[in-house]
Amino acid sequence: MKTLAYYLLGIFSLCILNACDNEENPTPEPPPSKGEEAVQEIVEVLKESKPEVSQFVEILEKVDVADLTQDDLTVFAVKNTSTASRAAVLDTASIKNHIAKGSYAKEALTDGSTLTSISNETLYVTRTGNDVLINGVKIEGEAIPVGKSYVYVVPEVIEIQAAEPVIPADSVSTNDISYLWRKSMNNYLNKNWEVEAKVTTGYGGFFYKGIEELSDNYWKAAYATLSEGEKYLNQLEDSESDKNLSDTIKLERALIQAQLYGYYNTYIDGEKVCTINDLIMTCETLTDLLPGTMRDAARLLSAKALLYKEGYAEAITYSEAILNDGNYTLGGNEIIWKGYMDASGNNVDPLLLQEAYIISAIAYYNTGNQNKALELLSSIAGPVSNIENIDTTVYLNLLKGTGEIYPYYRLLTSMNISVSYPLDFGFDVNRNLSFPVPKEAMDEYPELNQNPGY
Repeated sequence: MKTLAYYLLGIFSLCILNACDNEENPTPEPPPSKGEEAVQEIVEVLKESKPEVSQFVEILEKVDVADLTQDDLTVFAVKNTSTASRAAVLDTASIKNHIAKGSYAKEALTDGSTLTSISNETLYVTRTGNDVLINGVKIEGEAIPVGKSYVYVVPEVIEIQAAEPVIPADSVSTNDISYLWRKSMNNYLNKNWEVEAKVTTGYGGFFYKGIEELSDNYWKAAYATLSEGEKYLNQLEDSESDKNLSDTIKLERALIQAQLYGYYNTYIDGEKVCTINDLIMTCETLTDLLPGTMRDAARLLSAKALLYKEGYAEAITYSEAILNDGNYTLGGNEIIWKGYMDASGNNVDPLLLQEAYIISAIAYYNTGNQNKALELLSSIAGPVSNIENIDTTVYLNLLKGTGEIYPYYRLLTSMNISVSYPLDFGFDVNRNLSFPVPKEAMDEYPELNQNPGY
């Protein structure tokens, strides 16, 4: 009996000791996620500067975003109003519909684009001039920058639309054309993402022996999108509609043509087989004509086109115009052209600030200014002392998901550096620096030349 008592007393003593130890050495709290830090920063800024959204801030402080891993957000803060006057309830669940993934300056909220909330709901953007509506709710005033994020004030709760609108294919309404073009462009960029992932990482079990089939499918997707864009430009011209939408379509058609040239060393525009001179002229013309962010995107396209032609001085001029104008910063606003999502709700951003650094570094290296090239590369991926021995994968991975990586294999091969080719799944440097031009296209356009090795 005494033995049992001693045994129970020992267990009791251990429990007390463990309890005391737990009190003295509690399990440390996990560090806040990037999303929690971003939301907290937004809460603090709004408390200080926007008393008219205090009710929204009270709820925002309570929202659970522990699983949110990104700190670039776009928040639509609802103005104070009586609960009775609200058409929809704002609580810790519905407030997540007011927090979109990705940071969007006001000029990036283009007509017909979509955002994805952290609750994975779709937010539809409509725009006329400087008036921007999110699911029909108009933004008041300008963006409030907070860290990597932007905050906008809206007068009421944003309700989720049950389904996408059904648009007739022959529509000539500006809003309808905007929706249809954004959908076409989004599909193209998702296809481009898939192609890039396959040829640079072997995604989906890709091997270069299947390059002909991959090339045929990509060619068809690109030209189907270009054809759609041309049709919409004609419809907009006939209806004398929104110039901003026309400019967007022109720029994005140039983006597709630049990507086609990067893959094939040529592209078709109408009935013409185009050279690098045609691409440069298209991009430089847009640089002269387009405003704001669209001009910056055209500058980046022009700089890369000039690299293909070895026009290094001009490439530096265009890329450094982007680097020096103050609109973009590493670690801040790094996206030059965006507004698209993949099937999982992740951002698809085809033009990044990092590419301007890479283009400028390549151009400086080829003009003999290695120190400037090293300075630029060090800015985006840490110190580097010898450009001939850099790991090119580090820099190209900065462009992952843009559809812009593959052409750099060709651009870097001409330099006296070690290039990290995707050799593990059959890449042949004597053959695979370009895609094969589809046979069907060569039959239709006899002036087309097949790329070496095919």
